[in-house]
Amino acid sequence: ADTSKLAQYVRSNRGTDLVYYEGNTYTPNEKLREGQKSRDWKCSMYHKAKCRARLVTRYSPYGDIIHVTCNVHTHLNMYMSQSQNAKLDTQKLRLERNPGCVAKRPIKKKRKPLAE
Repeated sequence: ADTSKLAQYVRSNRGTDLVYYEGNTYTPNEKLREGQKSRDWKCSMYHKAKCRARLVTRYSPYGDIIHVTCNVHTHLNMYMSQSQNAKLDTQKLRLERNPGCVAKRPIKKKRKPLAE
């Protein structure tokens, strides 16, 4: 099995399972249904940065395998590095926020006052 494509899960502050992949986290795009063998995920910056990056995890006996469906992010990587504990316990993945990854707020254009 190609372990580079095995999903690593991290727990968000709110207790949601997220997929950590290549410096970004992904949030579930759908509720998990019974017997479901695959799941859609969207980049956690989806709302803040209108990020369209997506991936799918597919169940396998070795772990969930990641299939990237869209790898274009509209922002810098959310996390700098992953410093891992001696035991490869994915729940203990220490993610360090990248200060450069900030939501791009659309600049509101000042409306010209209507000519009288």
